[in-house]
Amino acid sequence: MYGILLESIQYFIKDRYGEDVWLRILDTASIRNLVFSTHKTYEDKIMVRLAESCSKVLDNMTINDAMYYFGQCFVDFCRHYGYDKILRVAGRHYRDFLHGIDNLHETVRFSYPKLQSPSFIVDSEDYDGCVLTYRSKRVGFTYYVMGQLKQCALRFYNVNVMITILQEVRTEHGCHVKYRLDFDNVGFCPKTPLFSGSSNMQYIPVSSSTFFKLFPFCLVFDQDMVLKYTGPNLDLILQGRDIIDQRITDVFILRRPLVDFTWENILCMKSVIFELENLQRIQQLVRVNGTSVPLIENVNQAMEERSTRRLLLRGQMKYLSEWKAMAFLCTPLICNLEDLEQCGLYMNDLNMFDNSRDMVLAGSQHASKLEYLVEQQMETSKKIGENLQQLDQWRQKSNDLLYSMIPKSIAVRLIRGEDPINTCEVFEQVTIMFSYLIGFSEFCERASAMQIVECINHVFEVFDAIVDRYRAFKVETLGDAVYMVAAGVPDRTLDHANRLAGLALEFVEKSQFLKDPISENRLRVKIGMHSGSVVAGIVGRRTPQYCLFGDTVNTASRMQSYSEPCRIHISQSCHESIKGSNFVSVFRGRINVKGKGEQKTYWLAGRHGDATTLRMCQLIKSEHFRRKNTPRLGSFDSQFDLHSLHRSASTTSFSSSFDVSDDDSDLDNEAMAVLNAELEAWDLECENINPSDQILEDLCFIDKDVVPSNCSCGDSNCQRPGSGGRRSGLCTLPEDGEVFYATKNS
Repeated sequence: MYGILLESIQYFIKDRYGEDVWLRILDTASIRNLVFSTHKTYEDKIMVRLAESCSKVLDNMTINDAMYYFGQCFVDFCRHYGYDKILRVAGRHYRDFLHGIDNLHETVRFSYPKLQSPSFIVDSEDYDGCVLTYRSKRVGFTYYVMGQLKQCALRFYNVNVMITILQEVRTEHGCHVKYRLDFDNVGFCPKTPLFSGSSNMQYIPVSSSTFFKLFPFCLVFDQDMVLKYTGPNLDLILQGRDIIDQRITDVFILRRPLVDFTWENILCMKSVIFELENLQRIQQLVRVNGTSVPLIENVNQAMEERSTRRLLLRGQMKYLSEWKAMAFLCTPLICNLEDLEQCGLYMNDLNMFDNSRDMVLAGSQHASKLEYLVEQQMETSKKIGENLQQLDQWRQKSNDLLYSMIPKSIAVRLIRGEDPINTCEVFEQVTIMFSYLIGFSEFCERASAMQIVECINHVFEVFDAIVDRYRAFKVETLGDAVYMVAAGVPDRTLDHANRLAGLALEFVEKSQFLKDPISENRLRVKIGMHSGSVVAGIVGRRTPQYCLFGDTVNTASRMQSYSEPCRIHISQSCHESIKGSNFVSVFRGRINVKGKGEQKTYWLAGRHGDATTLRMCQLIKSEHFRRKNTPRLGSFDSQFDLHSLHRSASTTSFSSSFDVSDDDSDLDNEAMAVLNAELEAWDLECENINPSDQILEDLCFIDKDVVPSNCSCGDSNCQRPGSGGRRSGLCTLPEDGEVFYATKNS
């Protein structure tokens, strides 16, 4: 179909529903970047897809309703190109218009040469309407035609018509639909015998030679569809091929109307324009000394195809009772002088009493210009489509870049013109996480600039993918390898703590695969989390940034500072938030947090039932036994100080202590209950783990620089790592290759 049909849909949907709705319809139909050009042809299924999209996007509209509306849109859209004038003068009455629809299609065929128009036949009529048969090679346009017929009656003839589908038959070649049109058929007159003239008037017979001079391209065939006579000029085009006494259906095919090529159908449609196409190609003729001779065939098949063409004859069928035959009064369809020359004809071979000569001359003058303009329009439409596609791609890239800096929900509000100050809100419950790469400062001292950039970029790419998967918000990354993530802001959610708990565990898990490019040692992270309220919003106009403010941010940062390598340190509020979930958190102790005072904090051990959770619980259990049997010592004098190995710029200002008060005893008992429950779930009969399991080493990170002071192996001179510093009670025995945890009685 031509683009003018699709343009009509676009125009009226935009006018009625708006640009945004039209773009949604195009998106649903998956043709967002398709540009409709008037004289360009498109697949028929595009209109059906648009109807399906309208039924999904627009309320209370089915596919049939959409097709009906599209038909009405096309009739109203015709006025933009002046075709409404042709429709207004198509007939005196609406019935005349119905009888001449096929001829209207022929009128516009010269503007739309690739037009594949349907066929309309009035089977019967009465004073209350008629029965109309619609035949088409297209399927699915039944209601589209109904909309056109309804709108034409209303706009041009002021007639209200009711249309009913009597029959619809679909075949592999298209569809046949019978409509009943009920309207006031004022122009209807019952058929009467033809007036044969008065008794005093007699017609002078016309000889066959005169008849064929008047119609030099005609065909005459009888009721058996056998050709009896052909016009003299038609013999020139057929290049002497004898087609007399052959069935016309063996020589020509019926292109229009879309009916079976039978004697009965021809009698019913004598007022309709017919088109016949020669089945055998005619060879192109060239001028040699004023004589038309066949062009020598080229060996190349493509050249042969270009040197031949099919003959198209267009005209009207007339029954000649004296001959008891049907005469096809026709002329060849010749668009310009080039076609005339290829057929071996001259201007004087064409009829003078019709428009054949004028149309050939007019076509010769305007065809090239029209063809050039159409090609230019199609090329422009193609470029527009490509540019729109590129525009969408770059718009998507810019949106992705914007969403990576500002949360999508906030960015959308800013795009719509909302003032940035209006994005500032109070969020009562959010969870914030800080992670830190241990030893990153020392690495920066040894590495080159590019090595630092490549390393930190690789680490943050891994972390960013995890953040996206848990639908959290990456707030910022700082120059000293601090990575900040928040959940519950700007999109509020009830499981904010659970999201970050899972995210933090995956950070620890994935960090074992990240290495220092210089020393090839695995990178270690320590993480802190806290839940509370924050104020969040856009700050700045030149380089706007979505920032979080409040004590919750500071407390989460402190939790990270007081954490340990490959550990997740959480506050009491965060512990309360994940209670009852699938996560295991164990009381760590009271920590004297800088600027906050003494606070109860917890370790996030993992998920219930995970092997890593089991090993972490075993390690924490050994630490709790050690705490209970060790007197309280100073911060840096104690071998049990959890921060004695922590390297930080502010290490000297830290202080921590573990009270052994009754409250702490209760909490320790609670922690031990959690640990024992987790361990008993695995039915462990002994506390030993094979050191070949890499996860244990990743969780505990044996520090080979720490010399044990009292190893659990019983040898006071043991030089193996494990019993001193933060991992007191752990020793690797070379005799059996197992790792044992020190217990209360060891």
